Amino acid sequence: MLSIFVSIFLLQLFSQSSEVIDLRRSFLIYTEGDSSIGSLLEQYLKNDLEEQGKYKVLSKDDLLLENLREMLENEDYMKKNLDADFLVHIQILESFPNLEKTEELIWWEYRILAKVNVVKISTGENIYSKLLTSSGTSYINASTSDFEAIYYSRRSATNNLASSISTELNKLFKIKANIISIENKYVHIDAGRNVGIREGMMFEFVITKELNGEFYDLHGGKLIAEEVWDNNSLLKILEAPKNFNYRDENVYVLENPTLSPIRTITGIYYVNEGFEKNGVGFEAGFDNYEHLYTGFSFVFLFDESTFDGDFDFKLGYLNYLSETDATLLLGILVGVKSVTASDDASAVYFKLSPVIDYSYYINETSGLYIEAGYNFLFPIEEVGNIETTNDFKISAGFTFRF
Repeated sequence: MLSIFVSIFLLQLFSQSSEVIDLRRSFLIYTEGDSSIGSLLEQYLKNDLEEQGKYKVLSKDDLLLENLREMLENEDYMKKNLDADFLVHIQILESFPNLEKTEELIWWEYRILAKVNVVKISTGENIYSKLLTSSGTSYINASTSDFEAIYYSRRSATNNLASSISTELNKLFKIKANIISIENKYVHIDAGRNVGIREGMMFEFVITKELNGEFYDLHGGKLIAEEVWDNNSLLKILEAPKNFNYRDENVYVLENPTLSPIRTITGIYYVNEGFEKNGVGFEAGFDNYEHLYTGFSFVFLFDESTFDGDFDFKLGYLNYLSETDATLLLGILVGVKSVTASDDASAVYFKLSPVIDYSYYINETSGLYIEAGYNFLFPIEEVGNIETTNDFKISAGFTFRF
């Protein structure tokens, strides 16, 4: 780990003595159609893209030209004089409000239909074209008039459209970088703020393979940008690829904005409590790749005379077992147990349950799960005669991660 930080320090020392060249892609945003929506959309989209720091952005307001349309039709002028790589042309095709009513509520829903084209200015090639829709809603109430509701719903629809366009641009223009070195869970790459990388960006490993004379790319793994400098960055490996060796010299990294820095884990399982009650449970939680697991679960238990319903919050330390694709969790359940008996007796308990569970994954997404714990119950409310005691519990079933 020390060597990778030494190399980064030397590169940083060298890069500080040289001018940093801004290699980010640049966009010119141009809208047609409804002028009021178009101007608002340009501003929202420009703000969104600039906040990301990944692109340089121009809009009509940045160009001191009397006739932008004439400039757009002059291809030679575009190539020689515009400091932009791509034209983002947005045509507002339809925009209309619609009043919706129920017995209790009244609201305005504003809808926008737009066609988005992305043109490479140097060649005039249209590299992307898609119809996008958006909507915004605002309710009429004591504090919001009919006019204000239309106004807010239109701004909401426009903002949602800008977010959709920004998402599409991020999918279209992904940052690619070469790997300088790999040590432990860290990857040092040859790109940084100069191409638009920011802390928290998600990447994946990519390698090009040949099969029967045809080349194709294999994608795998998950990385997050932890440290970003002017010309290089340090990525942390959250997941290694399953289908190829990421240490191969031909592997590079590619931005993937659809990846998440957390992993969703769900499970469905059989439950036994006190060797008397049987039932089923469902759990959903999140793994932050830093050994912290948080989640919640529902459990339903039955015996001859009672029905139990448990709702629990789960917090635990998740140990990633390196030799097998498995995890071991040490944690605690904090929740509420509700018990109803056939004779109309009932009780509600506050519950604390230390647990240990083990998950073994058969493939990348699905696996087997077993958990053991002990319930400590503290009565909150009791009606009638309910015989419920602290009990051992065990669960077994299937787990899925995404």
